[in-house]
Amino acid sequence: MAVNAFVTFFDKADGESIQKGKEKWIEIQGWDWEIEAETSWTKGGGASVGKPNPGKMNWEHYFDTSSTVIMGYICTGKAFPKVELQMMKTTGSATPETYFTMTMEGCYITKVAQNGTEEGSVTQKVEMVFKTVKIEYKPQDNKTGKLGAPKTYNWDIPAGTASPS
Repeated sequence: MAVNAFVTFFDKADGESIQKGKEKWIEIQGWDWEIEAETSWTKGGGASVGKPNPGKMNWEHYFDTSSTVIMGYICTGKAFPKVELQMMKTTGSATPETYFTMTMEGCYITKVAQNGTEEGSVTQKVEMVFKTVKIEYKPQDNKTGKLGAPKTYNWDIPAGTASPS
């Protein structure tokens, strides 16, 4: 079965993907990340929104060669300089294409959990935070199937600056 979601630590923690163009990336089963702003109906003039807070990035994958490295980073408090997540989809070309990229810098692992199943699989759930994030999304043309020009979003979390396009 083709995998459509991948994470890379740029040679700091190699995964086991053999998919063309994603060799040594980590094949992930799913992920989530949120941005939340404090809201209040009673402060100020009502329906006010406070400073946005980034949530933790969560993702899950089958235990692989990257897993023990990730565990080592949380135990030593070491940061991964750069982590990238990519999502791929079928566009009509010979191979799936990347339509969503999330690049994070200054990444700290905040939680790692291993889970075993009765089928004998071991999965690892990873939680992390980061200092900056860039998201690039390429919309797909409904008629041609081709990916369009990227829409981008950048957020320097400590500086509190963001720039959507």
